[in-house]
Amino acid sequence: MRILHAKTPLFAAATVLLVSLTGCAGIADTASSAASSAASQVAEGAKKELIKTVCSPIKDGTINAGDLKVLNSMVDAVREGGLPKEIVNALDDVAAAGDNVPADAQARLVTACDNAVNS
Repeated sequence: MRILHAKTPLFAAATVLLVSLTGCAGIADTASSAASSAASQVAEGAKKELIKTVCSPIKDGTINAGDLKVLNSMVDAVREGGLPKEIVNALDDVAAAGDNVPADAQARLVTACDNAVNS
């Protein structure tokens, strides 16, 4: 009987250790999930701000020389910023057009901005 009693505390200690380790893993998973969620929210917020920045010069539906200069300065950031392809492609077309941006390229960029802002 004495051996049985000696094993009981050992078994209890092992059980407590196992439960503790399992609990710690659960806490780590929860913390990791929370950090991932926060990072996603920050990235999404940054993306929305970049969309606003790109789209603000063309709110009136036209692109003047000043707007074109601002837009051309943002081409690389837009390409690497994870923005919708519709905006990236339209901005590339506007930037490639130089000083004479065709009306259809302007319209595509305005539509892309409207779609992105309203989504």
